[in-house]
Amino acid sequence: MADILERILATKRREVAQARAQVPLAALHECARAATPVRDFVGAIRHKHAAGKVAVIAEIKKASPSAGEFRANADGKFAPATFAKSYETHGAACLSVLTDRKYFQGSSADLVAARAACLLPVLRKDFIVDERQVYESRAM
Repeated sequence: MADILERILATKRREVAQARAQVPLAALHECARAATPVRDFVGAIRHKHAAGKVAVIAEIKKASPSAGEFRANADGKFAPATFAKSYETHGAACLSVLTDRKYFQGSSADLVAARAACLLPVLRKDFIVDERQVYESRAM
């Protein structure tokens, strides 16, 4: 387990260094400031609890390093928007969307598509090793 985590973190640090060379942090700050309003993640969970319901944080994940690819629709394609709508329809309180590319086959586009498809609060699930990733997350 430690070996895979070490490899993931090393990869993530390289990805952050590449992103740093491509997009200045100040540009990310601007994108984050211009992003649509935040949806209340904690409030959604509290609302479910106050109504006596289970507050499920539903995960959208295409693959994992240990299990490989496992999330596809009837057409054999990964469809984050379809999953997001279904989770919302069936009572999820919030979404968690994997955005790590190399090990989980996720992307920022998955998060954007899932968020656009529903009204649920969305959490970026990734390996956050640098401040710039926080701004990337908000910009998404």
